[in-house]
Amino acid sequence: MVGAAYLLAILCLTFRYSHLFVQDLIEKEDTDIRKSSNYESLNNFTSAWGPTLPKTKKDEKPVVSGIKRDTYLNIDVSVSKWMLEVKVDMKVILYEKMVMADIKFMKKGGMYLLVLNPTTATVMHFSKHRTFERSGDRELLRVVKGVQPGRILVFAALHEGFMQMSDLTVGWMRKTGSRAIFDMTMGDRWAWIWTKGGQTWAEGAVFARDGDSLMLQGGPLRLQANLPRSTLYEVECSNWPNGKRWSERKRFCNRFEGYGDLCSCKTPELLPSNQMRNKKGEWGESTIPTVVVASERPLLLHRCLRRLMSVAGSSPERTLVVADGDLDGRLQEVQAVVSLYGIMFEGHDAGGNNVTLRITRHYKTVMDAAFRTFPDDPYVILLEEDLYVASDFFSYFAQTAPLLMSDPTLYCVSAWNDLARDDSGGNPRLVMRSETMAGLGWLLSKKVYQDVITKWPAHDKFADWDMWMRLPEIQQGRECLVPEVSRTFHFGSKGAHLTDYFQANFYAHASFNTMAHVTLADLDMLGPTSYDQHLKELLFNGVHLDGDATNPCSKTLLPRNSSSVYILWIKMNEARDEFTYMGVMSCLRLWNLDLRAHHKLLWRLRWKGTCLLVVGWPASPFSVLKPKEVRVLMRYDPLKPEEEFPVYKYLSTNKTTSINTSLT
Repeated sequence: MVGAAYLLAILCLTFRYSHLFVQDLIEKEDTDIRKSSNYESLNNFTSAWGPTLPKTKKDEKPVVSGIKRDTYLNIDVSVSKWMLEVKVDMKVILYEKMVMADIKFMKKGGMYLLVLNPTTATVMHFSKHRTFERSGDRELLRVVKGVQPGRILVFAALHEGFMQMSDLTVGWMRKTGSRAIFDMTMGDRWAWIWTKGGQTWAEGAVFARDGDSLMLQGGPLRLQANLPRSTLYEVECSNWPNGKRWSERKRFCNRFEGYGDLCSCKTPELLPSNQMRNKKGEWGESTIPTVVVASERPLLLHRCLRRLMSVAGSSPERTLVVADGDLDGRLQEVQAVVSLYGIMFEGHDAGGNNVTLRITRHYKTVMDAAFRTFPDDPYVILLEEDLYVASDFFSYFAQTAPLLMSDPTLYCVSAWNDLARDDSGGNPRLVMRSETMAGLGWLLSKKVYQDVITKWPAHDKFADWDMWMRLPEIQQGRECLVPEVSRTFHFGSKGAHLTDYFQANFYAHASFNTMAHVTLADLDMLGPTSYDQHLKELLFNGVHLDGDATNPCSKTLLPRNSSSVYILWIKMNEARDEFTYMGVMSCLRLWNLDLRAHHKLLWRLRWKGTCLLVVGWPASPFSVLKPKEVRVLMRYDPLKPEEEFPVYKYLSTNKTTSINTSLT
């Protein structure tokens, strides 16, 4: 009998080591088992279950198995270099095969998660997580924590499942029962079968040899376990109250997983009460109808609706969810989530494999459905499924909606500010004009809808819907109103054009209003003429920074929380001349992927609580207001590669091309 600390098998497979773990056989924590030479001679071991694991031939997959009985579930997991397969009772429930293109475009790989019903063995949740990039494991940990005790979880790491796995996630998995997770790294393959709140049934890993190429990473691995089925009583919440809504929730929670307290037997979350849902907003206006743009992401939608239905002014009767996806597949879960809140639902299949084109088709369907469902309303709010709304979300739109109706120079009202960070401070009462349609929670008028929908790209014509709506011939010079402090927060980390890394770097630190009741200020100054006049007054009375002596990357760029307005003039010969602008935005840790959120090439920002106006000179029509003695900030010459970003060269003279700088 092998000692308890060594009840592990290492089998040499194509010059790689395979570590096989069974939780019931281990009493002591293993330490650095991957590097221990003591295991290399262990070709087999005597299992506590009786049978001896036979020696494995070179090309065979190692197998870990338990007791087999008719009342047991058989789970079989196979992980190789480019393939993942999971079977339950000999039936394939998951099959994923990778090719090189999946690596190049990061379409597959990472960590895969299955949640199974311990009685019926049906799949209650499936997701894959981009743990090969920074922050890719955050949603994984969130989902696992939201699974109810007693469910069966199957984890499997395919390509680079551990490249960016955080210590937080690794520590949590180790604490809850994984023995191998501590030793996993890039190129390794791993699988774990575990009951939430209970025991590990099997765990296995195959480690890549140092120096392996991309094609020769760790693998293959086969993990097999037999575990007893739970009784129906054990997985139902028998102590829940009776009633139609609770019965509907019980059926939902027995089909789907990952919803946390919504399905908790001990402390079930109470859905938002009707006391907060009213057709009259706090500004005396009828609640503006809200249309949620959804897809096959039910967990995100639940989080969005839970918050939306809890804020003042919300109404399920005035809310519609329009979802794109497989009507016979994942949209069933989406519809079930919507039904829990008593909200209207419309599902459709936009068709096609091109994600960008599919989303463009979806938004047309959403807009058509919005004004078909609410034909008597002059405007609707469009809200993406991965947005969390502020307490004054509806009152913000109720106060700004009349401006959208009365001002023909306006295109939309957005709840989102592209250029505002949570550590920059800001005035939640301030609203600004912007030439960019920001989206992320925005007010669409029927007039604008009728204008753009007739020009909408044909069904098979490629277009990115929001970029299309920003085209000059579509937007026609109209602007949007945006708050200085956002009324929505973007929490989704996966999407057609979104990754965990993108979320962590561009959305996670965005500003968000936490005040419940905010009266917006100076709304009468948001007309095109009065707004320009207001900006001119700020430029006349503000403190102008010397471009030759200003480093936008400095931690002491401006006094903190100053009541003064500071102005920084930056080199910009034309709108396309964005080189210096991008450098400044990078220094300020703001959106730096394209030029946006300006009014006539003037940006209103906050830096540590202090107002900062950045003006593109001489391209902006406000350039005529630059004092002659004030020098312009110009970034280094991009033709000189020896200069490293974001270094600045401060010139004593400013030479630019001559353009029309008259204010219009």
